Amino acid sequence: MDFLRRWSGVAILVLLALLSFSKGLKLWSLGTNIDGDGIGVYFFLIEITDLLPEERIPTYAAGFFILSLVALIISIAMIRENIVKVDASQ
Repeated sequence: MDFLRRWSGVAILVLLALLSFSKGLKLWSLGTNIDGDGIGVYFFLIEITDLLPEERIPTYAAGFFILSLVALIISIAMIRENIVKVDASQ
C-alpha cells in the first residue's frame, strides 16, 4: 500500500507537468493572433480567467512553463526518494 501511495504522487506530478507544459505551448503558439478583446484560459476544467488581454498571453504561458518545471523537479526528487527507499528495504 505504501508503495502505491508513493508512486501515485509521482504519477500525479508528472501528469501535472505534462498538462501545464502543453497549456503553455498552446498559449505561446497563440501569440497575439486572437479575435476580440481577449481569450478565456481554462486549466483542469477550471476557469483561470475569462478575458485575458493579448499582451498578457506570453506571461501566462511562462507561468505554465514554470509550473511544469517545478512539478517535474519535485517529481524527480520523489522518484529519487522512492528508489532509495526501495533499495534500503531490500
